[in-house]
Amino acid sequence: MNKSSWINTLVKQLEYKQSMMQDSDLRENMIKNPQLYQEKLGIDPSLEVVLVEETESTYHIPVPYIEGNLEEEVQIPSSLQPIVDFLLKAAIDTSFREKLKENPSGVMQENFPVVTWWDTLEVKIVEDTDSKCHLIIPALEESVPLSDEELEMIAGGVTLSTPTFCCQT
Repeated sequence: MNKSSWINTLVKQLEYKQSMMQDSDLRENMIKNPQLYQEKLGIDPSLEVVLVEETESTYHIPVPYIEGNLEEEVQIPSSLQPIVDFLLKAAIDTSFREKLKENPSGVMQENFPVVTWWDTLEVKIVEDTDSKCHLIIPALEESVPLSDEELEMIAGGVTLSTPTFCCQT
């Protein structure tokens, strides 16, 4: 998958993430039959989809599998730019990816210091490959309290969630 396809897929998948966090029926349907959602989410049907279910105490960071020209210019919503840059770095920089796998909470806190709850969760890394992608199912309710600064960011339209879907198209 190329960078442009990955970003387009990411945006679609983030929309579903928000819906699944609030709609238990959608969440259960996705768990029971993820293949029904592959096309809607922009996931290549030839890929093996691995479901990873989050809980209130676990959070998964998917490292995408990206091929091709990483220098191509792609229009990215400004609210997604920091996380897109972070995930691209994890995808292409082996030493950064290893550091992330060794200390995911610490690396997330270092890169997203305004988010104060990284150390309250068990952060796990999952890596997509050329034949497999991870479809991360978020917990139904986010019970993590937000700081005043985080609430201000949300009010300003910035998303604090990391993408929970990163599959190739």
